[in-house]
Amino acid sequence: MFNKILVPTDGSDMALDAAKVARTMAEKFGSDITLVHVVQNYYTLPAFSMPDTVAIPLSVLQDLEATGKLILSRTEEVFADFTGKVASRLEYGPPGKLLVDMIVDEGFSLVVMGRRGLSDVTSLFLGSVSNHLVHYAPCPVLIVKDAEVEKKSRARKK
Repeated sequence: MFNKILVPTDGSDMALDAAKVARTMAEKFGSDITLVHVVQNYYTLPAFSMPDTVAIPLSVLQDLEATGKLILSRTEEVFADFTGKVASRLEYGPPGKLLVDMIVDEGFSLVVMGRRGLSDVTSLFLGSVSNHLVHYAPCPVLIVKDAEVEKKSRARKK
């Protein structure tokens, strides 16, 4: 049913929770897993998309790449003794568009990701990347909520 699962990660606790859910699903369905972290280069960062702006120094981009590799390594730990196939990728570009292109081009059958990432501004209701995928991905997108937020929400309803 879900033979190829894409797991976008930004290193947040919510992304790690999503990776755990993806692992459970992969074990149940015998799925292959692809972990991906997307580094936005200065051309795709919203504040730098205007003409005549100052470019982000190469050292900052190198730091973003090193951080991306660390994030993937941390997420790979969720799959430490997983017997299925796990691949990790570091990509560059606008996350929403890049991920939809990956899904289409590589035939992913499911995306499992956190509801929101590390950015407070873009995560007021549903993160901008998860929102983009929910609207444009041609396959199901499973959004994993933060367990603590869910507990507080249930407690308020009582």
